[in-house]
Amino acid sequence: MTGGDELSGAVQPGRELGSELLRDPVVAERFEAIAGFAVVPVTLNVRLPGPLARDGRWRYVAAEAIAPDWRERTGQTGYHLLDVLVARRYRAVAFQADEPDGPPPQRARPGGRRSDRDRGDR
Repeated sequence: MTGGDELSGAVQPGRELGSELLRDPVVAERFEAIAGFAVVPVTLNVRLPGPLARDGRWRYVAAEAIAPDWRERTGQTGYHLLDVLVARRYRAVAFQADEPDGPPPQRARPGGRRSDRDRGDR
C-alpha cells in the first residue's frame, strides 16, 4: 500500500499465533482495552501487493503494554495499529507486528494480521 484509505490484498494462511493468544481471557481483555471493542479470537491474514506506508493514523503499542512477557511469548516488540472497516461495514484493527528477529522458525509464515468484530457501537 502506498497510501490512501483502503488496504487490500490477497488473503492467505497465517501462523495462528493471534488466534491462539486471543483465547487467553487476560490477553483478550487487554486487546479490548487497546482496540476499544471486543476482539474475537480469529485473524485474517492479508498479503499486500506492495510496501505498507504508515501515516499519522497509525498508532504504536509496545509489547510491554500488552503483557510483561509478551516479547518472550511472541518474538514481537510491539504493533502498529490502524482502525479499519472490513468490507466498509465491520469494525476491525489492522496491525503489523514488529518482529526484529523474524518469526519463530516453527511458525514461519508471512502476512499481516487483522482481527475484526462487528460491533457498530463505537
